[in-house]
Amino acid sequence: MTLDRRSFLGGLAIPFLPGAVLAQGLADQGTGFAALLQQIGGLPGIAPQLIAAAQHEFETVYGARAANALVRTLGQAPLETGLAQADDDTRAQVRFLARLLYTGEVTRDGQTRALYYPWCLAWRAVSFATAPGLCEGPAFGHWASAPAGATTAEGAPT
Repeated sequence: MTLDRRSFLGGLAIPFLPGAVLAQGLADQGTGFAALLQQIGGLPGIAPQLIAAAQHEFETVYGARAANALVRTLGQAPLETGLAQADDDTRAQVRFLARLLYTGEVTRDGQTRALYYPWCLAWRAVSFATAPGLCEGPAFGHWASAPAGATTAEGAPT
């Protein structure tokens, strides 16, 4: 394996992803699965950390060979074409990936946690928000304060 600067630097972040213990670096990932993730996400340039996390989480839920099987099932055609002919299990796998890509959430032992939210696509899909850990402002950024005029769940002003 030839190690270039991009795969080395990208691979440094992988061990720090919560819950992700990955044996391979980014350079070892199947380009077919990464291309499929690009189609599912619908946005160019998905962060390498999110691609690695998606592959890890997908294989944790569906098995070690699931990513390659999904790529073979959907083929090289546009995603819409592949999904039109896909079975319910394949559609469920694509929904799993879309949810993870956009929310950064995974469910383990019945608890859902946003382990990958800093890299999730929701922050790029909307123009009015930034990831909580990346936005400006005191404390937890703009997320630390409720919007002006907001009320609590009980209807009291904030």
